[in-house]
Amino acid sequence: MRLILLLCTLAIALLSACEDGKKRTLPDALASAGDLVIVSDKAIWKGEVGEAVRKTFASEQPGLPQSEPWFKLLHFEEGKFNGITQRYRSILLLTTLDNSSKTSRYIKDLIGEKQYAQSLNDSNLLFIQSEDRWANGQKVMYVIGQDERSLARAIKERSLSLRELLNKSELDRTISFIKNRPRNKLLEQKIADKTGLRFCLPQSYQSRVLSDSFVWVSRELDDKTLNVFVGIRPYNSEKQFFADAILAYKDSLSRHHLPGPTPGSWYTTEYMLPIDTQATVFNQQYALKMRGLWKVENDFMGGPFVNMTVYDPKRNRLLHLEGFVYYPKEKKRELLRELEGILASLQF
Repeated sequence: MRLILLLCTLAIALLSACEDGKKRTLPDALASAGDLVIVSDKAIWKGEVGEAVRKTFASEQPGLPQSEPWFKLLHFEEGKFNGITQRYRSILLLTTLDNSSKTSRYIKDLIGEKQYAQSLNDSNLLFIQSEDRWANGQKVMYVIGQDERSLARAIKERSLSLRELLNKSELDRTISFIKNRPRNKLLEQKIADKTGLRFCLPQSYQSRVLSDSFVWVSRELDDKTLNVFVGIRPYNSEKQFFADAILAYKDSLSRHHLPGPTPGSWYTTEYMLPIDTQATVFNQQYALKMRGLWKVENDFMGGPFVNMTVYDPKRNRLLHLEGFVYYPKEKKRELLRELEGILASLQF
């Protein structure tokens, strides 16, 4: 099955922010982190295509203590997709070539008949990305299949890549937000001077430990704590990238540097539940990302973590980056996304 990917912002008039040769002034996209608007007719949404979309984007995110989906899905047909609903940050429009419903015609008109008809002439799926269609800071995805069965199959086959595409978009927005809000630049510079690493840190983050091989910063409020720590060690073997080796090293770091609230307690990994592991690329270098739960040994605290291990070729060293949240009984997905944004702002 051939997938047509048009991964640039479309320049055609119907998908641009221009009207009659004059640039429109667009409102800012609604700050709805983790929300995904789905536009399709009711039959598509209730059928196998809708089921494939729900499994892709609304399945349970691993590494969270409470059940939370990757994204919250909001479905609209053409008649209710207007005004405020068009200003959401992430929008997915779905239809098929053989569908003639009002919502389907609306989606096809947005793209342009020649655009989708020619592209689908000998293909099973058309996937188009557009930015800032109805609001600034917005990502819009159009997905058109020949029929419902082939569209559902294509979404299932590309489930991981589609979800990662949207996750990256959310993460990029988070990084941009962090960069443009008040920051603790003095602490950023101290970390850079000590380790050669640069992070973007919101102003509320404070230093807990700072050395040339270990950094720990945190943001503490009455009911929640957000933490980031970095372990640095020489790189000497690809075996250091094995998941078991990474977990053993980070647990040794945390036992030494991250004490718990009571004597004889310390931060460590919770091994009673699965740890999600995924190979990725960061700053053009191989990296391993993990999501799971942490606990405090000899105490009763716990929560989610996200960890990334990446190679620094300039200094031939491994960087172990981790963010973890303590927020008892409350949802933590977006707090963890903030920490992931801090990790992803790393420059070395």
